[in-house]
Amino acid sequence: MESGDRGIDDLDRALVERLRVDGRETNRSLARALGVNDATVAARLRRLEAGGVVHVVALTDMQGFGKDLFAFALINVDGRPAFDVGREVAALPEVIALTVTTGRFDLVASVLVSDREALGRVIGEELPAVDGVGAVRCELAIDVLRFDSQWAALRAGASLAGLPAPDLEADGVDELDLAIVRALQRDARSSNRSIAAELSVSEGTVRQRVRRLEDERLIRIRAVSDVEAFDYTASATVGVRVRGGAVAEVGAALVAMPEVAAVVRSVGEFDFVVILLAQARADLVQTVLGRVQAMPGVRSTETLETAAALKHVYTWVRLVDPA
Repeated sequence: MESGDRGIDDLDRALVERLRVDGRETNRSLARALGVNDATVAARLRRLEAGGVVHVVALTDMQGFGKDLFAFALINVDGRPAFDVGREVAALPEVIALTVTTGRFDLVASVLVSDREALGRVIGEELPAVDGVGAVRCELAIDVLRFDSQWAALRAGASLAGLPAPDLEADGVDELDLAIVRALQRDARSSNRSIAAELSVSEGTVRQRVRRLEDERLIRIRAVSDVEAFDYTASATVGVRVRGGAVAEVGAALVAMPEVAAVVRSVGEFDFVVILLAQARADLVQTVLGRVQAMPGVRSTETLETAAALKHVYTWVRLVDPA
């Protein structure tokens, strides 16, 4: 069974599902679990990677790598095309995601920084300095309940890896750890031996370092899948306002929804900012109006539907759910 005209069959899906659990599962182990031979697995994975269908990568935890402040900047554009302004905003290294949206705001920028001074500089100085940026509203995260990167615009954004991103830094992590993480972000299927050769250390050192980084929940190695290849054609950023006293219940209900890519408890105009994915616009509308807005404790919602994703540094996540 194929997914639309993307050529994604059941074996491809099974491979991706296993790599979402353990991105470094060996070809031999995958072959045994799926009832095929090693060569078939290797060929399938090469095709999926080359086609921009999947990328196995080391995801890095925001707080674990010193990024203690996260915010959504909701931007109105004035006097220039939103796409042109968005590309300039996307050039800021502190912006890890940038979407052009329909609705009250033209752009939604996800901003990741290490401290209040940096957040104030980005929100108060750098964003307003971009030609065409009008009003900027800030939704500051006080808790990130869910923020994963199971999905990304790999095909539409093949150049995203070349856009600037926040620096990796963390207490208790040295330059060798960071070099290993960067190698795993390029290709997490690389063997410990090849990474060791690249960094002029022993294979055992790499294995030990990777295990420690995973055990301390600084990284998780898993497959990231292309939204288009798996027929996810609609997405939105949704602001949720909650009736008093229902924050915990609404937050738990939102996190439990399979359509949700992120749930952020925010301070600003909304109580939560949620990112939703759907395979069709009608499904997206039904999810917002029929499920989110109908949740007990939800007072109102505001939907900013995605017109285009101009940046998504999908390696940054919040590793809050069990590995």
